[in-house]
Amino acid sequence: MGEFLAVICAFTFLIGLVMLIIAFFRKRPKKKVGIATGIGFMTILIAGSILPPAEETANSKEKIAVDSKKEDDEKKEKASKDEVAKKVAAEKADIENKKQAAEKKKKEQLNVKGTVKATAGKGKIQVEIDTNIPDGSLLEVSLIDGNLNHKSGFVKVKDGIAETSFDIPADWKPAHFAANAMFRFNLDEHPQPEDIKNIYGETGNKMTGDLASENQLGGKNAVFETVTVPYPSVEAVKTEQDKSFNQAIAEMKELGGGIILDVKPRQGNWDIVNVVISDAWYYSPDHEKERFVDQIGELVMNLVNNSGKYEDLVSVYFVDSYGSDLATPRILGGWKLKK
Repeated sequence: MGEFLAVICAFTFLIGLVMLIIAFFRKRPKKKVGIATGIGFMTILIAGSILPPAEETANSKEKIAVDSKKEDDEKKEKASKDEVAKKVAAEKADIENKKQAAEKKKKEQLNVKGTVKATAGKGKIQVEIDTNIPDGSLLEVSLIDGNLNHKSGFVKVKDGIAETSFDIPADWKPAHFAANAMFRFNLDEHPQPEDIKNIYGETGNKMTGDLASENQLGGKNAVFETVTVPYPSVEAVKTEQDKSFNQAIAEMKELGGGIILDVKPRQGNWDIVNVVISDAWYYSPDHEKERFVDQIGELVMNLVNNSGKYEDLVSVYFVDSYGSDLATPRILGGWKLKK
């Protein structure tokens, strides 16, 4: 503001001085012009007195520049510290997240999960286990059919999968095979690797989940749910079952000494079965009839279930050659004699 006032005063003084010179040469009255010029000169003096010295002004500007630079440096330093603090916080958060992820993975591994799948081909049965067990873990895989034919072996998990193939001997008949897998910690001949024991415990004692089952060492094994597979095909197994069923019925007739005439579905399906009895039934005492229906009735139920013709509860009726009921199944089990 002071500098601006000085400029105005100097400008006023110069204008007055020029007018004074012009008046002098034109011989006009110089009083008013002289007064104006004097006022401008006095104003310059006053402005000069109130303006700070040039050196002080320079120092002031230099101080302002220094203060500004200092403020900028402080801002940069603070920004740098904030950036470092953010980086440190991000690194700590990353370490914590990785720690939590590792703990979560370990907890999930202890809760053993997995499914077994079996497929049959010519001369082979392939078994595959999909599981969350770590790589390198050892699984025992086994096959068994209704004729008590058995195969087993050991396989390691890799990338969450364990798979193996069994060669089936040519003399084994078509049948349903049960495929099973176990994650065991109680076999000295096939121990788990040390890194796996470090996770689950020496005897599998740290294992959790629905598949965990206690072993004789006080630890746990994981027993996967058993699945069945028809070998070598569904059609071949059905043909073999029908053959075996018909053969069993024929043997039962033969052992019955002519008393059993036939075994057949009552209404087309094997959920209800008629056992056709000869007229010798009418000449037998009741205690022999009761023993006969109990034994033959249970045998027929098992034959139907095992043949695959019907998998639920089978109702067995004993009838004569004319279709009249001789003994009927009770609701709570057993049979009631009718004639």
